[in-house]
This record gives sequence, structure tokens and C-alpha cells, in this order.
Amino acid sequence: MSTNAKAYCALAIVCFIWGTTFLATRIGIHSIPSFMFAAMRHIIAGIIFCSTFYLRNKYIPKWTDVKTQILIGLFMIVFANGVVAYAVKYVGSGLATLICSMVPIWVILINLASTGKEKVNWQIITGSILGFLGLTIVFRDHLAELKDPHYLWGIIIIVIASFCWSLGTIIAKNNFSKRMHPFLASGIQILSGGLVLAFISPFVDDYSMLKFDLKGISALAYLIIFGSLLAFGCFSYALSKLPATIVSLYAYINPIVALILGWLILNEKLNESIGIAAIIIIGGVYLVNRGNKLQRT
Repeated sequence: MSTNAKAYCALAIVCFIWGTTFLATRIGIHSIPSFMFAAMRHIIAGIIFCSTFYLRNKYIPKWTDVKTQILIGLFMIVFANGVVAYAVKYVGSGLATLICSMVPIWVILINLASTGKEKVNWQIITGSILGFLGLTIVFRDHLAELKDPHYLWGIIIIVIASFCWSLGTIIAKNNFSKRMHPFLASGIQILSGGLVLAFISPFVDDYSMLKFDLKGISALAYLIIFGSLLAFGCFSYALSKLPATIVSLYAYINPIVALILGWLILNEKLNESIGIAAIIIIGGVYLVNRGNKLQRT
């Protein structure tokens, strides 16, 4: 299998698994406080990443490379994953997923405003907008929840989180080092972000609701093994091999995965508007991919 094919396979894994993480997080934070839950998830996963890589390669990275990964971890783990774990107490998973679908739009805007190597054309911009419009159709029923002030606060938090994740994505792409293996980079990002979340937890979390029951532990284990170890490693690998605009398309696929799983597991209905939205989203993905190919020729 070619390197490019491996990168797309890694991206496909990200598209599926990260489509399940909102549900797992919502289950977990009913047993374990939000920042504590996120900290445990990322610290354990980060230790596994870093220790496994060291035992296999006996390699200690230079501090200059580590500093960059810590910065990326702050944006992608603390200001994104950790903050979202807190916000989903107030925002439904559908609306939260819709807001996070802004990631490709943010990536494009950041690229336009910066001196990054990647450029954008009308196909990429139009495709990203189509994808966002398609997701708006999918989750239009959730938009009524904006009237709830708690939802409004949650929305503001998740918008900021989606921007921070996008910024971290761009920083990671523009500062990719051949000296740093993608999986070691993932470990440092996850571990450093988890440690910061652990520091924040006592100032924000309510420990009176803490209970290590089966649901909470199961959700935590799932997110560590699949959401962090497998998916984040695949994400870093895909990002090191593919353009950021292509990698960020997972944000369009994740909600579709969530809808299908809801239909299969929770017997949620799939209606005509969802079918129309799916066509629009697929069209958007096609345009972004076509725009990227034209850009390279």
C-alpha cells in the first residue's frame, strides 16, 4: 500500500471514530467531572504513546521539537477537546457536532490570513461552504435550542474550541519535523494537554458528583483506546502526509457517522432532509478534493 493510500486509510479511521466521541463524552461526564474526565483520558493515552515509542526506538526528542508539540497540545487538547468536554453539558451532541463542522472553514480562513504554504481556490472555498450548509440542514431541528441561555454559552465555548483546534491543525502542519515521528508527536501533544487539564480541573470541576461507575469507566476506556490512541495517532499521520484542508474534512463526515449510529443503535429516524444534506455534503467534499488536485497541478 502506498504512503498516500495509508494516509487516506488513517483519515477514514478518524472520520468514523471521532464521529462516536461526543456520545462517549456525554456518557462519561455524567460520572466523572468534565475536565477531570478529559485529563484522565489524555494523560493515560499520552503516557502509553510516549512510553511505547521510547521502548521501541530508544529515542528522546530535542527540546526545540517538544516545545512545538506542547503548543499544539494546548490548542488541540486543552482549548479544544477539554473545553468541548465541558460544553457538552449544555449543548446537545447534534448541535455540538454542527459547530465543530466549522473546522474546515476556520482552516481556510487561517490559511488566507497567514503566510502558510497551502493556498486555497474557489473550489476549496465553495466545497467547504457547501459542506457547512449541508450540516445546517441535518441539524436544523437543533437550532431551536439556541433560545436556551445555557445552550448559547455552550455554543460560544464550542465555537472558540473549533477555532483553536483549527489553529492547532495549521501549526502542526506548518511545523512538521522529520525528526519527530507522528506518533511520538501525538503522545507529547496528548500528555502535555492532559497535564494542563489536570491543573485546571480543581478550579472548575464539581467533585461532589464524582462516581466511578461502569458507564463512566467504559466511556473513559473507549475514548482512551479508540478516541485518543488509535484516532489521534491516525490523525497526526494523515496530517503529516496530506494537506490540512483535506484532513479537516473529517469534521463533515463525523456527524454523518453519528446519525447512522443513532439510526442503527437508538432507532433514530432518517428523513428526506438528511438525504438532501448528505448529497450536498458529498458534493462539498468532491469540490474540496478537486480544488486540491487542481492546486497541485
